Amino acid sequence: MRDALEQERRKIAADVHDLVMQDLALALANARALADDPGHASQVGVIVAAGERALAGARRVMSGLIAQEREPVVESVEAAVRAAARSMPLRFDAGSVPLDSQPDQQTLDALVHIAREAVANAIKHTSPTEIEVTLERFDEWRLRVCDDGHGFSPTAAHGGFGLDSMSRHAQALGGSLRVISGPERGTTVEAMLP
Repeated sequence: MRDALEQERRKIAADVHDLVMQDLALALANARALADDPGHASQVGVIVAAGERALAGARRVMSGLIAQEREPVVESVEAAVRAAARSMPLRFDAGSVPLDSQPDQQTLDALVHIAREAVANAIKHTSPTEIEVTLERFDEWRLRVCDDGHGFSPTAAHGGFGLDSMSRHAQALGGSLRVISGPERGTTVEAMLP
């Protein structure tokens, strides 16, 4: 029964993608091209807005249908940080994440990327003896990676690939990234995602 339901979800998701989303995307591309014509600009604006709402709705439907296929967020983040930590002692806490809480795929990917990058950066740059990773879900997703390493000056490290990459992933989803560190104080990387 479970396999039959899963197959039906996949079929519906594929139909939404193939029969609805692709045509909407094509219609939007053509409507946007017409927006450059001053004679049609006001009419096209209404069409584009309606198409964008419909496309966003179709994405939400698809996301809900395929949510069952994604690896649970707690397991995904924990596996990523443990792999990045290698033999470094690491504590992982996700006790405040409700059992039924699962982000969309983009948010899941960002959480995994930021967690993995923060742990790898700590090991590579601050020589910690222990790392603590906390994942929480209240009104938003909050990921915190703390280490007891020698720290650094975040302003001096500005422009580093790892910090920029984590920040870009958070900002792309309307979230934020904060880094708290100082010489001999350890480092905390905190990401907040809607």
